Amino acid sequence: MFKKVAAVAAVVALSSSVAFAGEFTVSNQFPPSHHISKTIHVFADKVAELTGGKTKVNVADSGALYSDAQILEAVQEGLVEVGLVGTYKWGGQVPAADVFDLPFLFPDLSSPKKFLDAGANDILDAEFNKKGVKNLFWCDYGFIQMWNNVHPLHTPKDFEGLTMRSYSAGDSITLKALGAAPTLISSAEMYMAIQQGTVKGATTGMPAAVSRKIYEVSKYLTIANYSTAQFSVQANLEWWNDQDEATQKAIMEAGKVAEQYLRDAVAASEGAAEKTVRDAGLEVNTLTAEERAQMIEATKSVWDKYLERAGEIGQKLVAIAKDPKTFQ
Repeated sequence: MFKKVAAVAAVVALSSSVAFAGEFTVSNQFPPSHHISKTIHVFADKVAELTGGKTKVNVADSGALYSDAQILEAVQEGLVEVGLVGTYKWGGQVPAADVFDLPFLFPDLSSPKKFLDAGANDILDAEFNKKGVKNLFWCDYGFIQMWNNVHPLHTPKDFEGLTMRSYSAGDSITLKALGAAPTLISSAEMYMAIQQGTVKGATTGMPAAVSRKIYEVSKYLTIANYSTAQFSVQANLEWWNDQDEATQKAIMEAGKVAEQYLRDAVAASEGAAEKTVRDAGLEVNTLTAEERAQMIEATKSVWDKYLERAGEIGQKLVAIAKDPKTFQ
């Protein structure tokens, strides 16, 4: 199925390049209402503005071209010029990229930018380059929360035996450390999996839960703020190297504008999403300081396992995260 879709996409991309030499496509898995989707459209508009209309950016929302399971391979193979890639998709090729899945790594929503600006961006981009991909800009996703249909989650004991949808290998490790039984399920299939009882819960962000209506099939929300998943808009490196310097500069500048737009939007989006969830009647609990401490203690092994598989690059990233100056 992937090869068939890829072949069609390749033909579309080829015909588009003939029709409009300065045209490229961004494959995006999120629905248009999601704040990340809106950010990608801001990026597209800004590229057109900065290039004086010479470069047109098409955005394919809602996984119209590729799902989150397909997008990394599609970008690497040049089947689409640019795509939105969750850093968790890099875990198999660049284990250090799973740093964003480390539980309780970031103190607040301003932390990811500080972490990236402190050197993490350059380290990770260099690793992506080795795999044929150029990082254009980062997309903050907001904090990941915990949803389920069994009972409120206050302590690690509440996770024992609970089947939960996981969004990444790193997230699965965290859920296992807490005592849950995780299953990797794509964001597009999450609603059905919960509705049909394939899993009893899920981990995902609040805005995404609203966009995908996860609150309709859940009874409990635990605001844990344990992870801030990161996505990035990434380009096929060969395609990127074929662009002239002026176009590359415009794309990177547009990416900076989009990043700032998204960071400004995340807090508002989180607040609006939480209101929607509460209005829907879910029982919402926020971890107390004592409960959070228990969660941190239960997931210490996750950090150890990360450092084992991420090697020297992972050690450099953790050193940045643990440097007191990083999050000042």
